[in-house]
Amino acid sequence: MQRRRKPKQGNALRRQKRKYEPYDRVLIICEGEKTEPGYFQELCEHYRLSTANIKVMPSDGSDPMSVVKNAKKSQKQEEKRGEKYDRIYCVFDRDEHTNFNDALNNIKQKELNSAISYPCFEYWVLLHFIYCRSPFERTQNKTAAQQCESVLRKELPDYQKGMKGLFKNLYYRVEVAKKNAEKSLRDAEKTGDKNPSTEVHKLVTYLQTLKNK
Repeated sequence: MQRRRKPKQGNALRRQKRKYEPYDRVLIICEGEKTEPGYFQELCEHYRLSTANIKVMPSDGSDPMSVVKNAKKSQKQEEKRGEKYDRIYCVFDRDEHTNFNDALNNIKQKELNSAISYPCFEYWVLLHFIYCRSPFERTQNKTAAQQCESVLRKELPDYQKGMKGLFKNLYYRVEVAKKNAEKSLRDAEKTGDKNPSTEVHKLVTYLQTLKNK
């Protein structure tokens, strides 16, 4: 007599194996390969957020559209597993990207979340020290982003791309940075000039309060 095969439980078994904390599952995809992922990974460690719930990863490309494409791909992969991220954040810079506006349009259409910095993530780091709304412009020798990095190094001389311990060394200034970022963004919306400004504080606040929701 032939034995009956048990029905495949696939997704159900996978869900049982994964243990999530009782708060949102979040994917953070970063344009930067090291600096931004490192910052948010350290932030999550500081606030003891579960790595099962919060996934931080670099994009497989170095432009805004690559970030958005990765976000959509990751969500589809989760759906195939019977899972879903509650929120997906696309972290990238304005810089001089030619497909920046296309990325913004895709984010709106796909109901993704953005954490964009003008001209670059270093502006968010700079706000930990000072409030600044003077625009960063390209010169013959430096891009706007490089100009911002130069100003940052006046406040944080050891700063370099991909440096470890960035959040750990600055967490005591995070609330200052958030207030400066909020003020900067309000002024940017009022004047219509987003250079410089950032949305990173919104993502930081969301992660800080995630366990309380």
